[in-house]
Amino acid sequence: MKHCYKCQSFKSLDLFGKNKSRKDGLADECKKCKRSQDRDYASKHREEAKQRASEWYYNNYEYALQRNKINGELWRKENPDKHCARQSKRRASKLNATPTWLSESHLLHMQCKYSLSKMLSKETGQLHHVDHIVPLKGKTVCGLHVPWNLQVIPAKENLCKHNKF
Repeated sequence: MKHCYKCQSFKSLDLFGKNKSRKDGLADECKKCKRSQDRDYASKHREEAKQRASEWYYNNYEYALQRNKINGELWRKENPDKHCARQSKRRASKLNATPTWLSESHLLHMQCKYSLSKMLSKETGQLHHVDHIVPLKGKTVCGLHVPWNLQVIPAKENLCKHNKF
């Protein structure tokens, strides 16, 4: 048992985070109090926290990508119904964003962009994505799934930009 100086209660040792500078190797406050403190700080310093998180992600891209892949696979295994619903929604929005007036040459052009993405990924060893310049589903604007709204960019850039327009 250990005393948390924030909530003034005695709790089990597994409810405290690690702190190598302390004699017992554990933090002074419990994980719950620390989480609350971190949330308060993040809400007061929102832009600074976003900037720091974005820099960390960009500097640790490979690690973050691997971690996200593992976490995504776990989530998909634990929530197959939600994953299926999300994928269906994405396919439907993509279909709804594809106009019926597109010609065969437009569709071929779009397919070429996806082929180019695959080829660049293979040749450079760096993953590439086909990105919608104007997002299909945005807060202020919704784009179309058409050749002139597609671009091939490195995955790192695509994942860092999020859904900003």
